[in-house]
Amino acid sequence: MLIFDGHCDTLSKINRPGELIRNGFHWDLERAGRYGSFVQVLSSFADHGQRKDPAAVMARQLEMAIAFEGEHPDRLKLIRSASDLKTVQNGGVFGILGAEGAELFKGSIGELERWFNKSLKVVTLCWNYDNEVCDSVAGHRTHRGLSPFGRELVDRMQELGMVIDLSHASDETFEDVLECVNVPVAATHSNCRAICSHPRNLTDAQILKIAATGGVIGINFYSCFLSGSGKAGIKDIINHIEHIAGLTGTRHIGLGCDFDGANPMPEGITGAESLYMVLEALARANYADRDIRMIAGGNFLRLFTRILS
Repeated sequence: MLIFDGHCDTLSKINRPGELIRNGFHWDLERAGRYGSFVQVLSSFADHGQRKDPAAVMARQLEMAIAFEGEHPDRLKLIRSASDLKTVQNGGVFGILGAEGAELFKGSIGELERWFNKSLKVVTLCWNYDNEVCDSVAGHRTHRGLSPFGRELVDRMQELGMVIDLSHASDETFEDVLECVNVPVAATHSNCRAICSHPRNLTDAQILKIAATGGVIGINFYSCFLSGSGKAGIKDIINHIEHIAGLTGTRHIGLGCDFDGANPMPEGITGAESLYMVLEALARANYADRDIRMIAGGNFLRLFTRILS
């Protein structure tokens, strides 16, 4: 079965490219390789203590992944185009480079284009801070949504063929982006506000709007986004999947596990090695095999195939 996970932060945890093979965190190539075919969006981001120069921090993380592929092309293939995605079902582990926060571009469309040419394909417009592009759900409403530069950046991303990720965006940013786009969008690691009222989660109206673009929502495994108590189990993951399925069907649901970016994980989830438990829980909930395959990877594969040039 193909697994396609829309978000992990392992690049921010490791110090050397070789640690992608095996590490003590949530995700590595050895564990991902157990599933036969695995596509992982490898995001870069600057944590709270790294905000002096977030672009430099993120750049270092992305360069590690690029260097690793150069040294070990047999272990990791970076996806650069829709044609590259045609091979993923044949087996192996594949990476897609992402930026969790447009701070990477330092207010420059030229920097966006430079990183696109260096294989960056996904941009989460913001993390937990407002930036030159937009307001974060955790920010201070600096722009009251998208900035003028943000609108320019969203337009250029559409032209280049990059996935626009609305996870972490404020509600105003979300609405501004939906007014600008004519392509599917993603919320790569977000859940349902109707089940867990955390502001990082999506309202039902937002879920429907993403689905209307043809987009996909990746279910985040962070316990605080799954349950208001902050304690969660695999059943809570299934509850969020079922809520979205009730609104849109299963074509707009994926995995956005947030491995190495979220702690605590639900009880029973220790990392990539635990994903099979979620798929088995879906089977026990009487989801058809076709629907499980779509949620596990098919929906994100369809989205990325449509968007990437």
